[in-house]
Amino acid sequence: MALLFIYAVFVLEASSFQFAMGGVVLLAGWEWARLSGLEGQQGRIAYAGLVVTLCYGAALFELQRFLLMVAPVLWLIALFWVISYPDERGWQSRFARMVFGLLILLTTWCALVVLRESSNFVLWILLLMGLIWGADSGAYFSGKAFGKRKLAPAVSPGKSWEGVIGGMVLTQIGVAVFVFYSDLNWLALSMLALVTVMTSVLGDLTESLFKRHESLKDSSHLIPGHGGVMDRVDSLTSAAPIYVLLLCLVGWV
Repeated sequence: MALLFIYAVFVLEASSFQFAMGGVVLLAGWEWARLSGLEGQQGRIAYAGLVVTLCYGAALFELQRFLLMVAPVLWLIALFWVISYPDERGWQSRFARMVFGLLILLTTWCALVVLRESSNFVLWILLLMGLIWGADSGAYFSGKAFGKRKLAPAVSPGKSWEGVIGGMVLTQIGVAVFVFYSDLNWLALSMLALVTVMTSVLGDLTESLFKRHESLKDSSHLIPGHGGVMDRVDSLTSAAPIYVLLLCLVGWV
């Protein structure tokens, strides 16, 4: 997967990159259909096809940047679901889960396409992935060493506040190094990183909530030994749209 990612970033042209990311959201959509409660194969395929159709429509009418503005609303709703779980029941509606999945995958695709159009695409995509991987790595090691206070025990018992703080600290160190070798404003980039990392954690928790409701350990078995595509990109679906939207608002993209 790392090799495929490197190939997509450094080799593929813009149109090919859009197509490749469409393939990723197609597979993720097929998995999300199951998280939404659709068990039949035909329904899951139709749902995945709808995700790709929406992406095509966004590209056709050049709505990518506009659709990014939907992302903050989506993840505020997800935050409410996670905080209030299991008392809040609105998210258990199959329709609500299906619409939510369509929108998060659509905004993820839009974010990556907008980023690809940037003259500093490689720089920004590597920073995004570095923030997500750094947050995960910092959270894992810090949580193992110091984790005592559970972050969301009803949703994901393994995550702790100490782990989240460890992820934030590690990514802030990375940002400081990044700023040292660039001419970007440290405060602006630090705040961007902080919001991106916090949102990436929410993406992980949200998928865990839906998997718990459907009694699933993994989103699928497409990647032997690692679960499904959504298990690998859950943090990206939340972090990427917010990250790119903030870059646009600051004027860096």
